[in-house]
Amino acid sequence: MKEKFKHLPNPSLKQAVLFGLLFLILAFFLLFGVFYQKTQQFSLLAQSFDHLKLYFLKTIGGLGQDPVLYNHHVYWSEGPFPAILLMPFVEITKYVFGAFFSQGYLSWLLSLGVIFFVYKISRRFGFNGEDSLLLGLGFALGSVFIGVSTVTSSWYFAQVITTFLLFWGLYEYFSRAPRRWWLLGTISALILLTRISAAAIVVFLLLELLGIHGNQKQRLKFLAQLLVPVAAAGLMLLLYNFLRFHNPLQTGFQYELLSSMAAQSRALGAISPIHIPANLYSLLLRPPLPILRNSNSWTLRFPFITNNSFGMSIFITSPYLIYLFITSWRKYSRTLRNLLLSALVSLLAVTSYFGIGVNQYGYRYSLDFLPALFVIFLALYHNDHDKLSFGMKCLLIGSIILNSYLMLVTIYY
Repeated sequence: MKEKFKHLPNPSLKQAVLFGLLFLILAFFLLFGVFYQKTQQFSLLAQSFDHLKLYFLKTIGGLGQDPVLYNHHVYWSEGPFPAILLMPFVEITKYVFGAFFSQGYLSWLLSLGVIFFVYKISRRFGFNGEDSLLLGLGFALGSVFIGVSTVTSSWYFAQVITTFLLFWGLYEYFSRAPRRWWLLGTISALILLTRISAAAIVVFLLLELLGIHGNQKQRLKFLAQLLVPVAAAGLMLLLYNFLRFHNPLQTGFQYELLSSMAAQSRALGAISPIHIPANLYSLLLRPPLPILRNSNSWTLRFPFITNNSFGMSIFITSPYLIYLFITSWRKYSRTLRNLLLSALVSLLAVTSYFGIGVNQYGYRYSLDFLPALFVIFLALYHNDHDKLSFGMKCLLIGSIILNSYLMLVTIYY
């Protein structure tokens, strides 16, 4: 038994206090998410699916809830997998306990799963137990993920699922030999059924598979294992759209009831290059908001700064990612370059979208490719360092503190 757990950290008193405090912070935000009861569209849609209906059985509200109004029914434009995942939980809770199953009841477990997979991937790359645990907490609390795991509304719940699936797929790829391409294909299919823009991870897997040297027949077998589940998910989405909107390519965005600002942006095209500058500004440059004493003063008052609901720069929420930009391109292996390419495809997809994820913490759409960037960061950093330096530990902990502070201000201010 000791041999089995020898890789786990054996902390000193200072380390125990530090990780104890970090886990208390984590527990606070996850518990907040458990008791969050607003905007439960996926749980409500799960009830509809259980009744063999594709529309909501009761109203979900108007502006701010993104209802899709079509043919006298209200639909939901997001992918169906989160509702499918919730179906057994919703029905069991209803018939056994007579209660409603909130998305937050499952979100906390998925969030812990994200930490687990980051820990395991870090260990796979050669980090020790303490560093791997800090990296896991560094992603969960020191990135925009803290926002979607804390406020478990429907849009954010979908991104918790997506992040979990992305890290699961990346863990499966980097930790398993021989690789189970059927499982990688299944995970990719579930991502496609949750957030289409995050399914660009298939680009990475496809490039890696095509780069395998060996038996051509075996390669074709693996290719089928990867792509058949993804193709099946794609056909399911087309059928899902056709049954709702009589158009397999219509996801519902055209019929969403939006605010005037969002509607004006959508009028320029739901997917268009014209939206890229605004989204890139939110991703790379947008700062937090100052809290002024009054409208006629530039003097700040406590808590001094707050989250910008239009998004914040990824270098504010995850400053350690600067490491990706100061590392020589020559240090990127073929695998890391393929992974970066898939992240760029996802980046292009989300920045071309008319929405910017307003009413969010950080730029939450970055979670469609942030797991890929984080894994690249892990690989590059360990190539240059046997373990986390004191400076990088401070940067990770500082990121956790800043994100936790801004998230608290967002909740209570």
